[in-house]
Amino acid sequence: MLSSSRRKQLAPILSVGFLLLVWFVASLLVSSNLLLPGPGETIAEFTKILSSARGWSNIAETCSKAFIGLFLALGMAMVTGFLMGLIDVLYKLLRPLVVILQSIPIVSWLALAIFWWGVGFSSPVYIVLLTLFPIFTINIAEGVRNVDKKLVEMAKVYRLSRKVVLRKIYLSSAFPFIVSSMRVGVGIMWKSVAVAEFMVGASGIGRAMSDAKYSINTTRVFAYTLILVILGILTEKLLDLLIGRSARYALKN
Repeated sequence: MLSSSRRKQLAPILSVGFLLLVWFVASLLVSSNLLLPGPGETIAEFTKILSSARGWSNIAETCSKAFIGLFLALGMAMVTGFLMGLIDVLYKLLRPLVVILQSIPIVSWLALAIFWWGVGFSSPVYIVLLTLFPIFTINIAEGVRNVDKKLVEMAKVYRLSRKVVLRKIYLSSAFPFIVSSMRVGVGIMWKSVAVAEFMVGASGIGRAMSDAKYSINTTRVFAYTLILVILGILTEKLLDLLIGRSARYALKN
């Protein structure tokens, strides 16, 4: 019998293996790289992209846009979310507006981005920012409002400074909510930046996929999709590492 830890390690490998098998069989049945390139052809194109300077340039450009948008959204959401969580009137005023922002589809922002920013570097950053900001803000605000009121009262009794109360009590309360929103946001981030580049980008992975569409190169579209999937997995692993270190730091301090 396999141990539980070994089963946990094998589960993702088996699921990926099953997906590759289904993909391979489907590509054989379709028998057309134009409609559905197989895993072998996709990996060959993937290798070709990684062996070119243009390929790495596209990856670097997309990563820079994605992370700039992510950090801008997180920074703005930290301020807005904490204010909403701490001030009840502000929460009631701003929450409907944030929900409205969250409900607006990406395609609407894309149409506005063309008029406001034009085609280039700024528009995808703007799309990522506006897509992630409402998600982060709502979660952070709920985390701050979820704080244990008894701890706040104890802090008042012991006359702890406002800075200590914010860091030790409110930030600790909001931390799980920040983590959950970041996990959701990381996946949405890569989708948003790719779609934005596809529609209004001058360079990057999304733009390369758009060019591949016009040249009817389905294999290249699949290869760049594989790159986005790998970037998403790597980002999630990096996030897990940062969350673990942040939690240990919080416990020590």
